[in-house]
Amino acid sequence: MAKRFNEQIEYGNTPERMDPNLERKLGSPENIYANNPALKNGPADVERLVSGRFQEVANKLRQVTGIQDLSSKQVQGMVYQEMMGKLSNVMRIESAHTDELIELAIEASLEETEADRDWYQIEASLGMPNADNFRLEPEDDKEEEDDDEEKEDSFEIPSFDVEDLTDEEIFELEKHKRNIINAMIQGFAKKGHFLFQKPEVKAQLDAIDPSLYRDYLGIMAINDFMYFTMEQMIEMMSQTGQGVAGKVEMDDADEEEGGGEEGEYQPDTKIIATGLIFPILCHELVKGFESAVGRHGQSQDPVMREKVKGQTDTLPNEPMQLRIGPPIVEKFRMALPDELFEEKNKGLSPFFRTLLYQIPAQEFLKLMGNAIDDKNPSNVAKATSKFKEIMKEAMTMKEEFESYKEDENINSDNDDDGFEDFLGSLNIILPPKD
Repeated sequence: MAKRFNEQIEYGNTPERMDPNLERKLGSPENIYANNPALKNGPADVERLVSGRFQEVANKLRQVTGIQDLSSKQVQGMVYQEMMGKLSNVMRIESAHTDELIELAIEASLEETEADRDWYQIEASLGMPNADNFRLEPEDDKEEEDDDEEKEDSFEIPSFDVEDLTDEEIFELEKHKRNIINAMIQGFAKKGHFLFQKPEVKAQLDAIDPSLYRDYLGIMAINDFMYFTMEQMIEMMSQTGQGVAGKVEMDDADEEEGGGEEGEYQPDTKIIATGLIFPILCHELVKGFESAVGRHGQSQDPVMREKVKGQTDTLPNEPMQLRIGPPIVEKFRMALPDELFEEKNKGLSPFFRTLLYQIPAQEFLKLMGNAIDDKNPSNVAKATSKFKEIMKEAMTMKEEFESYKEDENINSDNDDDGFEDFLGSLNIILPPKD
């Protein structure tokens, strides 16, 4: 059995190894992505994607530390202690520049996600987040608790050609869709950890203290490595919420806090993000903005929506999403039309993903499965073709949205109902408020 778990683990020339407990989880049918239709080879794809990501993480840490073999626990312990020393220095410096760093994190995260600042009310802070309100375990439907195990054993993912699905089949497909979207959100948010490397951000950090860049690099490189090599610690943190260094929540915006006068348009979503240090705050902000777009992928049936979220949106699921999310996003990006990345199309991505996430679960999973399937170029080509269609729709939406803002001046004297009606005319289904 142990041999089967390692069949798809690819280490190449990397001397480091993942935690054996994590290796077993990757190949286990209990993994939350093991039976996801978007991963056509099941656990084998999970193992391949995550082990490839681990190689990148290990290579990064070797480059940062200059240590060519980090495989021994003694060396890893030494690097970990060095990180803790850097963390103290960073927090000392940041404490004298809190407001400046928070504003920089917001600006950099909005730039990364191509989001409009007017879409959200944003509350950001540096420091240790409150561990309350984490969903630490899946929420079961009380009426179905007695036969959950029987359903899990008997349920099979329907083929993509099935038209008449049972409620349980719809529920399973919605869960798989949500898990892929959550992985994508984490994959995009992972880039937030390294926004300090962008030249314009680095220049402002250097003006505060040149040591910040060096220390951020070391801290985040070892942090990534620990997610693959210290499974027991990661598992404990995800099961209790203790030691988690960042948190983001979405909330209904409080009009009284918005500062707007009567009749003035106010964003209806508030992003509340906290990070222990600047790179973690950036990660949480990016995650918040991406999560807001990700709401467009939720079921419009409120009962189904909450049931799915109760199963998928848990803290213990996040470590696996952080591991598999970056390679999924990388393959997704490779399948996107080149035109999407042209300067003239800056700001298009949120509209593109709004439309992408609205695609029904079966079709969405098939589309993402094709995009991820880099072993089969014809499937990737099919995904790219569909992405081009979505991009054209997104371009129209963006143009009409910008024209509407200019003509109606929604930031000064347009009401929420008119704005919602306009979005509906663009086929933008407003996500339910969390």
